[in-house]
Amino acid sequence: VVRTNQCAGEFVITFPRAYHSGFNQGYNFAEAVNFCTADWLPAGRRCIEHYRWLHRYCVFSHEELVCKMAACAERLDLNLAAAVHKEMFIMVQEERKLRKALLEKGITEAEREAFELLPDDERQCDKCKTTCFLSALACFECPERLVCLYHIDDLCDCPPNRHYLRYRYTLDELPAMLHKLKIRAESFDTWGSKVKSALEMEDKQKKTLEDLKALLTEAKEKKFPENGLLHQLKGSVEEAEKCLAEAGQLALSRKGARPQPDITERPTKLTVDELRLFIEQLRSLPCVITHIQDMQVGN
Repeated sequence: VVRTNQCAGEFVITFPRAYHSGFNQGYNFAEAVNFCTADWLPAGRRCIEHYRWLHRYCVFSHEELVCKMAACAERLDLNLAAAVHKEMFIMVQEERKLRKALLEKGITEAEREAFELLPDDERQCDKCKTTCFLSALACFECPERLVCLYHIDDLCDCPPNRHYLRYRYTLDELPAMLHKLKIRAESFDTWGSKVKSALEMEDKQKKTLEDLKALLTEAKEKKFPENGLLHQLKGSVEEAEKCLAEAGQLALSRKGARPQPDITERPTKLTVDELRLFIEQLRSLPCVITHIQDMQVGN
């Protein structure tokens, strides 16, 4: 058992399943925040399962939290997207099994319900107090009652043909949400494969500078983390842009046009050997530079 004295502006973090308590030592303003990290998600699911066994009210719906993150998969951090995908896959598998049990019991009526618009006390299982989100079982004759699909035998004494499923998503919609999460979680690997392929191309198979810039734009838009491959791509684009500017100046100089001042430090008048070396540098770039033909050394 440990204690700490929390002063103004300080945070105290308690980990999952950690017993804690506190008291105020005087007049103050206190604030508590629930926040989720990727590795907390399995702990949150186990907590809901434990609360269900204890018949204890939930602080919020774990299913709703996961589905809300899945609905904006493209905005999730890559690690979080992978964790949410894993969590939602388990949820979908469990939901399929629970709804199958309803069909086996002869319950076929169903009605879509936007559970997130209902107050928590209107969507809590009468048996275990779990806050329902993906689905719940209701009765036409007992509209005030509701149970989660783990307690379909505890709804009421009415015959099964008077019971009906209230659902948030169809079983066809849930896999679509899973697919979006998978795409987001795997988007970095897909992008990385495209970058590696582009940087390793040779001769006529090389990508254009615009193609490499498009890969940079994709990384920025999808908020990929800083990594070695991204730095390599940035370096290649910067080198290509610099060489392209120099090539443009040399091409203008050969045609008799006046070059723009101070674009690069390289002089626009090169010896034949220097020009050959520069052309080789252009050829070694991982993208196509069209100005090479303008600078080919004559026979």
